[in-house]
Amino acid sequence: MRRQFAVLALVGIVLGFSMAGFASAQEKYNARLLTRGGPNSEPAIKIQISIDGYTTGQEAFQLQQLLEQGGYDPFITAFRESNKGSVVFTGSRGLKIVIHVAQVIPKENGRKILLFTERQAWDVDVFQRMDGRYPYMVIEMDVNNKGRGEGKIYENAQIRLTADRETRTGTMEMESYNSAPKSLFGVQLIK
Repeated sequence: MRRQFAVLALVGIVLGFSMAGFASAQEKYNARLLTRGGPNSEPAIKIQISIDGYTTGQEAFQLQQLLEQGGYDPFITAFRESNKGSVVFTGSRGLKIVIHVAQVIPKENGRKILLFTERQAWDVDVFQRMDGRYPYMVIEMDVNNKGRGEGKIYENAQIRLTADRETRTGTMEMESYNSAPKSLFGVQLIK
């Protein structure tokens, strides 16, 4: 029993250090987003994603606790106050969207990056049907060890918070979405 605890503690320390490195990271990605190509818009626009730091497991746990104990209002207030970076849609009114939660999941040959914000209309030529059940936007990028890859933007999504009470850590993930995702291509780390 004591040995199992020591192994778990060591794994926790190693994960803590590796996540701490991600938590303080500053990264910039360029990508192209396929649009619906309306009469006044390009078929693809450039976007720049700036990540100032990743959400820690403790921060995600605190958000989950706010939602569980205080309800939606304290949760959404804390969610909106968190600023982990931004997404700028070049040529589409120059819209800048604040990233509220940024998570990274290491993979064998790279990593998956998940970015969460409130749903916002960014396409000038498209009328979006708003559904209150899907109030978030999620950006998902799969990048290799050189920082190149592809991704998707889910404009209307639901999220789920999970928590491990023993370690007091949590995660945020996309639970479902309401409309087909938009494809990101040419994702490339530039800084």
